[in-house]
Amino acid sequence: METNPERKKQSAIEFAKEKLGLNPEASYAEIKAQARFEGIPIFPVVYGRAKALLGLVPTAPYGSKSKARKQAALEKAEKAAEEARAKAAEAAVEKAAVTTTHGNGNGESTRANRARAAASRDDAATGLESMIEDLRTAVKERDRYHAVLQKITDLIRAELEA
Repeated sequence: METNPERKKQSAIEFAKEKLGLNPEASYAEIKAQARFEGIPIFPVVYGRAKALLGLVPTAPYGSKSKARKQAALEKAEKAAEEARAKAAEAAVEKAAVTTTHGNGNGESTRANRARAAASRDDAATGLESMIEDLRTAVKERDRYHAVLQKITDLIRAELEA
């Protein structure tokens, strides 16, 4: 007597993929009825997953929601930082308007000049240029202070030698 090997029972997803491959327009009810006849339990999630695996419905890549949330949080943080910079610049300008001690000869302080310059800059458009300009200003101030110190040193040497 020849034994007929039992046909291996298909999984629900394999069954749904097979039936949807033959008829992509088949409804869940049709697939479920066919599966019931075969003795395979089918649930709506299985039907939907089979359609997604066959490319019959649009799907988002795995993890895309998480990436979108992270991107939104990053954009929110950048916006908050930009607002904080703007508020800080406004506060610096207001403080500089009040602080006029240690002037540069015309009644304005170097702090006020720096604050006004910082407030007038557009960070997005002139970020690198403003950094270069700040560096040039710092170098000029350093050279000026160095020259003053050199004069003081020369005066002290002259007094010590005399």
